[in-house]
Amino acid sequence: MTRTALSEGTRAGGVLAVWTIVFAVLGLAPAFSWLPEVPLLAVGAVVPVVVLGFTGFRVAFNSRRIPPGVIAGAVAGAISGGVGGLAYVAFGKPLLNVAVGLVLGAVGGAVLGTLGGVVAVRSTVASTPRP
Repeated sequence: MTRTALSEGTRAGGVLAVWTIVFAVLGLAPAFSWLPEVPLLAVGAVVPVVVLGFTGFRVAFNSRRIPPGVIAGAVAGAISGGVGGLAYVAFGKPLLNVAVGLVLGAVGGAVLGTLGGVVAVRSTVASTPRP
């Protein structure tokens, strides 16, 4: 259970880390200041929410339990949050952003993984034939 959750969380965290780097460059680099901010922020928020929720869903669906989905979401969120904090540091922001990114990423990932896990477990219970 935990091995699968850690593996899936690390995989999703890697995907989100790449997304975070792309998003950080587009959002923080002066060369891209011409990009409209609102659509960039909207896409930057929606992608992690979908990935973290789906990660929790997938892990919980396979294990038929919610806690593995929470763990996977928290791991993926912590990885992407840490990378996001490092991206801020790379663009001259304080080092505190790394710690804040780790904590907020882990908490946000756990919440979204939980939501995905609840949906997954409810859908497996609903689709299980009754004797």
